[in-house]
Amino acid sequence: MRIAFDENMPQVVAQAVKLIAEADAAGAADALEVLHALDVVAKGAKDVALIQAVADGTHARAALITTDKSMRTRHHERAAFEDTGCVGIVLRGNWNHASMWDRARYSLAWWTVWLGTVRTAAPGTLWQCPWSGAPKPLKRY
Repeated sequence: MRIAFDENMPQVVAQAVKLIAEADAAGAADALEVLHALDVVAKGAKDVALIQAVADGTHARAALITTDKSMRTRHHERAAFEDTGCVGIVLRGNWNHASMWDRARYSLAWWTVWLGTVRTAAPGTLWQCPWSGAPKPLKRY
């Protein structure tokens, strides 16, 4: 499984989640790879290219965690999710404006919910995640 954070999430937050999540998944039958957008595309790459790079075809499951709520309404980006099977998790509310520390804390709090959603979601679907310290099941767009 491959999960990537978009450019709006500080790289250091993605790296912190990666260290903990990959250590936790070590030895699991389903290998886990956690990335930041800049690990797979150049800075400022178009969202369709990012979605395609995350869902590179070599992983049974792939997801992009993004704060770009417009991805749910831009037809070409929605089509990229559907065409590649990449699952999208759209972070709503204060995710873009919170401190690095709060984004890291909330990302770790939500991690198991995000992971469960990616494991069970239909390919190409989009889900919304509120800014909340009390994780709960995600709602589908």
